[in-house]
Amino acid sequence: MGCIHISDEFGIVVRRCALSEREVAWTDLLGAFGVPEPLDSNETLASFGPHFGQEALDELTRRLTNLGLLYFDDFFAFQGDFPKWITFRACIAD
Repeated sequence: MGCIHISDEFGIVVRRCALSEREVAWTDLLGAFGVPEPLDSNETLASFGPHFGQEALDELTRRLTNLGLLYFDDFFAFQGDFPKWITFRACIAD
């Protein structure tokens, strides 16, 4: 199972199985982000970003929780101060 690229600029990672567990359609998830596709995805995870600032992150978190997704269990935000010469990837834990 491969890893996906995640944005270090207020990125959000969603567990794809959480969508079926919470009965959230893929199209509704994309609509919450206002995008036609994620930054990256595989069969287990989807990543969105970059997003610009804490306000944007707060709004997206509100939209996702309104869909029924739970912060930290179903999705989380990835942010910090990182040099531009490094990249981040996420994989589902075994």
